[in-house]
Amino acid sequence: MLKLPAMRGRLQILGAKSSALQDLFEAYEDASVTLERLLKEPDGNARLMIREYETICSEIENDVIEYCLGHSPEIPR
Repeated sequence: MLKLPAMRGRLQILGAKSSALQDLFEAYEDASVTLERLLKEPDGNARLMIREYETICSEIENDVIEYCLGHSPEIPR
């Protein structure tokens, strides 16, 4: 949600009702935590892993956006 502030409200509504979206949130959290850890490592040997985790994070972000575009939150009346 931090990377997609314009979609934050929609993500909260959809995420509360979708286990698939919750799974994407968890996968993104795991990948972004690993990426942050790799970025803080003092040696430069992690470059390939950093690129891989940047790609993973980007792909998950795209999956979340696609999910949101394909699912309308139910608005209570």
